[in-house]
Amino acid sequence: MTAMTLLEKAKTTSLNTLLNLPRFAKRRIAGKPIRVDGLELDLDMQLLVKLSNLEKPIRPSRQNPQQLQASRQAFNASTRIVQGKLVPMSTRNLLLGQDNPRLPARLYTPHQQAPNQATDALLFFLHGGGWVHGNLDTHDNLCRHLAQITGARVLSVEYQKAPENPWPTAVNDVLRAYEDAMHRLPELGLNDPVIAVAGDSAGGKLATVLARKLADRAIRQPAAQLLIYPSADSPREVGSRTLFADGFLLTDEGIRIYKDCYIPADQDQCHPDISPLYAEDLHQLPPAIVVTAGFDPLRDEGRDYARKMQQAGVAVQWIEYPGLVHGFANILCSQSARDAVNDMGSALRDLMRCHSAG
Repeated sequence: MTAMTLLEKAKTTSLNTLLNLPRFAKRRIAGKPIRVDGLELDLDMQLLVKLSNLEKPIRPSRQNPQQLQASRQAFNASTRIVQGKLVPMSTRNLLLGQDNPRLPARLYTPHQQAPNQATDALLFFLHGGGWVHGNLDTHDNLCRHLAQITGARVLSVEYQKAPENPWPTAVNDVLRAYEDAMHRLPELGLNDPVIAVAGDSAGGKLATVLARKLADRAIRQPAAQLLIYPSADSPREVGSRTLFADGFLLTDEGIRIYKDCYIPADQDQCHPDISPLYAEDLHQLPPAIVVTAGFDPLRDEGRDYARKMQQAGVAVQWIEYPGLVHGFANILCSQSARDAVNDMGSALRDLMRCHSAG
């Protein structure tokens, strides 16, 4: 884990003080409630959005390596500030993949088994960040929370980033990481585990693409998916992309830049490994929990993908947190976000337990 700078520590302290104020004081600072599309923004999220909008974002650039690096540093710093108190847990770093470059990974082992959890379970987790940002550290506390709630070991896996390594590099990376992990289950402390694949945002897309591509392979199959505000539809700009185009952390401009970095200019964006919504073989997917946030430009993509999987015969549990924003699963300094992560983690625990019992 990268240590916080003094400035980050100061910002973290200020933010925690703000979030712990009485509700009337937080409302006075945040201003009038924000309502869009019949939904009201959560008060903690409104405070965070207001603070975030005070700073000009550093966008990644394919043409400017210095700006690209600065954007990554800013992303990493912002996640450290909002990650909340770390859940104590045993962790071990390792490398996955038979071929070079090998891929960094981190194994989380909860101290105590959660109630009603399968005795042998692994959550294969892929982080978000627009395929450009993010790493093991940016999603460290989220993985800790998921391990604690589900009782499963969590294996968080890195993949090579765009624009240096555009599509399909990340897809190929997570495939070979998964295959290697399945061959090393005893080393991970597992015998005959129930497997779930999971990810947030860009990682959610990679997780469901991985599950679909594994279906025809002679390898241990995932029994469940946890897709947290997944990106699922690259070509279309559905309603929520317009409703929440600006001012709610993830912006339409940011989405366009991420896609420009990740997808080659001459590539058909309807390819199912880029836009899972267009896959014709969704019926092969395992049961899924699809999580969306009400104030998220990707909200409608997630809703549509959940519906498309259901139409294909996949068992889907769709959970929407109406007052939250994209990225809330990393904003664990907020009680509202922690409650949502606890809720989705409990749903995944129950789904994995059902498979184990069956």
